[in-house]
Amino acid sequence: MSDLSISNQALAFRSCPASKIGWPVSLAVLLAFSSACQSQEPAKDKPTQVSAASWYDRVEKALKQGKADEALSEMDAVIILFPGNSQLMSIRGSLKFRSGKIAESIEDFDKCVELSPETKPYLWQRGIALYYADRFKDGLEQFAVHRDVNPNDVENAFWHFLCNVRLNGLEESQKDVLLAGFDSRVPLMQVQKLIQGKLTPDDVVTACEKGGAGVEGKKSARFYGYLYLGLYYDALQDTDKSKQWLEKCLEQGVEGYMADVAKVHLNLLKAKK
Repeated sequence: MSDLSISNQALAFRSCPASKIGWPVSLAVLLAFSSACQSQEPAKDKPTQVSAASWYDRVEKALKQGKADEALSEMDAVIILFPGNSQLMSIRGSLKFRSGKIAESIEDFDKCVELSPETKPYLWQRGIALYYADRFKDGLEQFAVHRDVNPNDVENAFWHFLCNVRLNGLEESQKDVLLAGFDSRVPLMQVQKLIQGKLTPDDVVTACEKGGAGVEGKKSARFYGYLYLGLYYDALQDTDKSKQWLEKCLEQGVEGYMADVAKVHLNLLKAKK
């Protein structure tokens, strides 16, 4: 669940058979062919390939430019032409979630799994969406299978914990943490001990403010530490502290999937009042 690059978003497809890769298709061409697909006469120049991988970069760029709706319209047009492409489904699902369209994102993640069942263990994004849809039992199952392919990810253990708290309460969940192996990202090992009840929030603050190596390492440490403190306090039903830490997380200026998760969570908390 790395935020500092988009490489982990591609994780969901590392075990899948490689799809045919071609040049990205322009929106104008896609819209023309989308219209043609609805007629009985087949389009002579209908593209037969799509570069799903190129859409990771295009989505990230659109989100940075505040053009998520435009990117979503483009992806809708692409998927009309390539409805069986599970990678596109996952990418669009991620875009929908990051735009606050939680229920719609789950539909795409589920379609991705339907098209390519082997992708399910890799779809941690689906697990996060399920949490926000109050489907905590399904979220537990998704994070459990993700551990099989990504055993050293404390973030996965944390989201499993969040789902468990909603189902079984804090005390029971602290006894049943889906433990990860060694996660080198500061301060995630401290975060894991936090959800076990072995460290306090102050211990996590100390670890993240000491930071990692260099400017980027320190920024990353503060980002992850503040993010998971915010989510932890929400699990404790302390909304004020949750907002405080999520806002501090976003102040670090880190971009990516988990930053957008923080925005989605913060927006939901603010909408409650």
